[in-house]
Amino acid sequence: MGKSSVKGAVFLIIDEEYNQHLVETKLLKESFPGSEVYELDYEKAETFRERDKDVIGILVQISFNMTKDFMLRFPNLKAISVYGGGFNNVDVKAATDLGIKVSRSPDYANHEVAEFAIWSILYFAKKPFYLRERAEKGYWGARAVSDLPIDTWDVEKMEELPTRVYGSNLFIIGYGKIGKTIAMKAKGLGMNVYFYDPNVKADGLAAEVELEEGLRLADYVVLSVPLTETTRNMINYERMKLMKRTAYMINVGRGGVINEADLIKALKEKVIRGAALDVFEKEPLPAESELYRLPNVVVTPHAVYVSDKSIKDLKALATTNLIKLIKGERVPGCVNCQS
Repeated sequence: MGKSSVKGAVFLIIDEEYNQHLVETKLLKESFPGSEVYELDYEKAETFRERDKDVIGILVQISFNMTKDFMLRFPNLKAISVYGGGFNNVDVKAATDLGIKVSRSPDYANHEVAEFAIWSILYFAKKPFYLRERAEKGYWGARAVSDLPIDTWDVEKMEELPTRVYGSNLFIIGYGKIGKTIAMKAKGLGMNVYFYDPNVKADGLAAEVELEEGLRLADYVVLSVPLTETTRNMINYERMKLMKRTAYMINVGRGGVINEADLIKALKEKVIRGAALDVFEKEPLPAESELYRLPNVVVTPHAVYVSDKSIKDLKALATTNLIKLIKGERVPGCVNCQS
């Protein structure tokens, strides 16, 4: 990318998650010599009034709402780049009407998210922490699993019984790049993989099924869909009742895709056996949430995308997207550019 002359240009980085923006600042100033970069938390962003007319680009976290009223404060704003694959925080229609290009940041953490999904499957199947507790109490070998007569062991009745992943059924809801990466890794474990996604055709890696059929088949359900009016609350109590009582739910998409009250009810009633959740209807997940206290739930703080490599990739990608949009160059992550 060459240098551009935009005299007195100002960039805003609106972020309360990352505590440093050296990568972003360096790239912006290299591409736009003489520009200034303001690093703002959410409160400061709401009150920022110093250089409104000079702001041409904004880098923003997915948890800050880019409303029409907020964008109207910057008459020369050309582009917004979101740190992340989602962009629900941006009023894209308003941005389009105002001539502002919006970009998300896809694919930087596909492997990280997929690896968490696979780890969750192995965690639920192999019971490592339960077995550690039994080992500390002096149990060893098969007796570490259970004191019940071994020939009566039954996965339907024994939540602590480890299970074989090979040959089990994985149902992926949302078969974009992350979904396909999960499928690829699951096939390596010998799993039978199914998917549901009305917007994607089968690729030979996973078999396409209807939503209800997939839920019935699944030993593990992985959600990797964005939050839209179509996907909101798509997993509710009635649909969870279609699942095996030994099945597990794993959500790496968006929190609102699962009705949390229904999920808690289903877990308490043992309609399904457990869940691993990285995303929630409200984030941060309130401390009083019952999900923290249910023994069959893994809660992580919307952070499974983080790794030694992914954050560096994301910071560079989001900034590069912003620079290219301002220069009128093509950006694959643009959500309101003319194709």
